[in-house]
Amino acid sequence: MTLRILIAFLLLTGVFTSTADAKQFTTQHRGRQVVVHSSPFPVILHKLVPPNVGRHVTIRQYQAGRLP
Repeated sequence: MTLRILIAFLLLTGVFTSTADAKQFTTQHRGRQVVVHSSPFPVILHKLVPPNVGRHVTIRQYQAGRLP
């Protein structure tokens, strides 16, 4: 649990210190809603929260069709 908190802290620090805007949109894939992000940082943060695993993907994964 402590490792997850440390990883989340480091990722949040990276997200809030970056100047890039992360765009996002929702779409349907195989009957379920997925959230597509332009930056990998939000995807990594959302994967730390168990209900969101597989729901948030990067734009590269979406365009390549490599969705979980």
